[in-house]
Amino acid sequence: MAATKKTKKTAVVETGVDMDIARKIWLAGVGAYGRAYTEAQDAAEKLAHGASEAFDQLVAKGELVEDTVRDRIAKAPAGKKVASLMEEVTKTSKAQREALEARIGAVRKSLTETLAPFNLAALGEAVQALTVQVESLTEEVAALKAEKPAKKATKAVEEAA
Repeated sequence: MAATKKTKKTAVVETGVDMDIARKIWLAGVGAYGRAYTEAQDAAEKLAHGASEAFDQLVAKGELVEDTVRDRIAKAPAGKKVASLMEEVTKTSKAQREALEARIGAVRKSLTETLAPFNLAALGEAVQALTVQVESLTEEVAALKAEKPAKKATKAVEEAA
């Protein structure tokens, strides 16, 4: 019996060691995941910050280039002519855009008015209303037909008497 007790204790001790190793392996995996997650977050934040800085730098550089081009055009002998042509093109394009939008609006209005009778929802409602009217009239006709034989029978009885 004493040997049996030692065996049980040894088994318990070995199982405890196995559980401790399994727990440590689990914790190491969780720790690796946490570390990778933190590093990925840091890298994403650096990238976003870097992209924002790069964008701001590009905008600033674009403004400088735009100013330089405008100065060169203003200083050039044909600069005033280029500026006036640009104004004319801008006015013309604005007028053409407004005319196009007006034509598109007229076409939309025309299509809406043309296709209005084919509006399925409105047609469905109209059919529903007509169905109710037809059913009502059918009931009235049936009631009138039922009254005629009753009146004929009453007349026949009165004439026979």
